[in-house]
Amino acid sequence: YLEPVLWYLKINQTKTPALKNVNIRKAISMSFNKEDLTSSVLANGSIPANYAVPKDFVKDENGKDFRDANGDLTEYNPEKAKEYWAKGLEELGVKTIEIGYLGGDTETGKKMDEYMIDQMQTNLEGLTVKLESVPFAVRLDKDTKQDYDLQSAGWGPDYLDPISFSDLWVTDGPNNHMGYSNPAYDKAIEDANNETDQAKRWELLQEAEKILMEDAAIAPTYQRATSMLVAPKVEGIVNHNVGPEFSYQWVKITDAE
Repeated sequence: YLEPVLWYLKINQTKTPALKNVNIRKAISMSFNKEDLTSSVLANGSIPANYAVPKDFVKDENGKDFRDANGDLTEYNPEKAKEYWAKGLEELGVKTIEIGYLGGDTETGKKMDEYMIDQMQTNLEGLTVKLESVPFAVRLDKDTKQDYDLQSAGWGPDYLDPISFSDLWVTDGPNNHMGYSNPAYDKAIEDANNETDQAKRWELLQEAEKILMEDAAIAPTYQRATSMLVAPKVEGIVNHNVGPEFSYQWVKITDAE
């Protein structure tokens, strides 16, 4: 089943000057094939993510998904990536860029990170990416200190509301840790927090998501899925998008084989 858990590259704008350039960030965000990443590298039911708030997460009173209004906002496009890259290099007055990539130390994490780096270096001529695979606790420490360039990161919601993702990227937010700041984004989030009409509030949050993706503040990679094997005779297991993962109070054991 598809989880409301999003994975993305955080792009730190405070350590390496080149990542302050929006065209460089856009190039990076479009340079890796998410279909291959999910189908061949992860191969666990996860799907490509082209957004900052997951699908099948929050629906309004009419059953409309929050995701429907914006759809896909950033997709794999190597040709456009090359165009943005060339423009960014020209603006910076350089021909090559070297950056670091902070990833996890699990086998799956390393496999994914190596694929991502290969894609970026293949599609963006002059880019060199150095992988640093570290335990989760070390990654958190480096994130807090903003001691990284690119970082493979994930987020799951604390509660059933798109703001659980949207408020990650406000200026100086406790989870921002990448130097991203856009007054228009901050204003949209502030207005959404003060809006009582759900439809208008969603419009503000959807506008904020467009701003975030246009700025290429992060580079979404995939929305996670989980496989679960349940015996045919077990019925009534309920899984949740937030809070405890499963409820077992309605479970029944039948005679099915």
